[in-house]
Amino acid sequence: MLGMTKRQFLKRSKKSLNETGTLLLLLKDTMNKINQEKISNEEASKQINNIRIEVESIFSQFEKNDPPSRCTPLKGRILHVLIILHESVIATLESLTAARKENEEKSRNKWNESNHILEEFSKDFHPICDDVNSFLVKKQKKEN
Repeated sequence: MLGMTKRQFLKRSKKSLNETGTLLLLLKDTMNKINQEKISNEEASKQINNIRIEVESIFSQFEKNDPPSRCTPLKGRILHVLIILHESVIATLESLTAARKENEEKSRNKWNESNHILEEFSKDFHPICDDVNSFLVKKQKKEN
């Protein structure tokens, strides 16, 4: 079976990144509600778990892509940011679990870890989105 073209890969990359961006917004919104105590621990856990499932789904779908060899580094970068987001989501879930078990210190540590990982994610995520968008724009200009 032949791999995909660069343009096909870039379009799928953009789609995956857009879905990831939506999950990032949902995660941040839920985390803000947790901080402001506008959501119960149980409801927050459900929402964060749903985000975890979606991140895993995006990862597994994207991992199946077979890009041209010159796009392999980009695929690796995208998979890497998805892993970082997943780690942040897991740390948030662990924080909520510790809070349910009334282990405030562990909950606070996991919460801080999650925020730190989320900052790392943001530093990597936005440049990748910019790269994919610029590659697509260059590709469109060459075709016109």
